[in-house]
Amino acid sequence: MAMFITPGSKVPVTLDGNTIYIKAKMDAGTRAQVENEISAIGQGSAKDAEIKNLGSYSLALLIHNIVGWEGPAFIDEQGKPILCNKFSIMRLDLDEPLVELVREEIGTRNKPKEAPDPN
Repeated sequence: MAMFITPGSKVPVTLDGNTIYIKAKMDAGTRAQVENEISAIGQGSAKDAEIKNLGSYSLALLIHNIVGWEGPAFIDEQGKPILCNKFSIMRLDLDEPLVELVREEIGTRNKPKEAPDPN
């Protein structure tokens, strides 16, 4: 059983020639950053935010798990690459299928382990 998450490990999520790279799994530091961001906007714990304000929680997950992107969708009108940073991630269209796939993949990769049945 691995106790540590490999730094820099990323996973591509690809659709229609565009790729968004996400962390393979959130480490303790990333999880804390998501929790801090939720607390900073007054949502209480991340668990409370999942229930009260899914949008803020989802955005925090995207901001702290997307580590890069490439493809024609990430080129601006002048032909320059759009930087992968917090401000660009906040401008993503959540209705785009690739962004939805990314959200699902982050959720799948960071699903809490179920406690073993004591019976």
